[in-house]
Amino acid sequence: MRHRVSIALICGAIALGFLGSRHTSQAQQAQDPSYQAISDKFFNMLQQDEAYDAMDYILDTNPEVQKYKSNSPTSHSEMQKEQFASLQTRIGPYISHTLLVETKVADRFAYQHFFVVYERQPISIRITYYRPGATWFCYGLTYDENVVGDLIKVADDNLSNGVK
Repeated sequence: MRHRVSIALICGAIALGFLGSRHTSQAQQAQDPSYQAISDKFFNMLQQDEAYDAMDYILDTNPEVQKYKSNSPTSHSEMQKEQFASLQTRIGPYISHTLLVETKVADRFAYQHFFVVYERQPISIRITYYRPGATWFCYGLTYDENVVGDLIKVADDNLSNGVK
């Protein structure tokens, strides 16, 4: 009987530890959105035809971009936002996105590669996130309008590898 009580007390302490850490984790997430939440908000803004604001939002998660923005309003990030926002003029409105690849390293670095569907053609968007401390931020964002050519090349390379 005494052994059962000890085990119950130990299990209870362990359960409280897990519940306490889960509560702390949820509180931290409320203050510090995960990188996935940043990506989700970015794509929600694209869906609402706010491409410039979406780029502004995601790039502003990076403290270095914020520093340069205050020192030079015509920075590289401003040109990048303008170019990205002009995509819609050429390839039509945003329709949807699909995550192709996601890689996470040591809960400090994350890479996401998306296939993004616009009305006239798809593009690819690659977002990298970094978290040196408690906060995730966008470490880099690139987009490629030649995703169809890349996909065809990969498919053709796979075909030629199978042919002997």
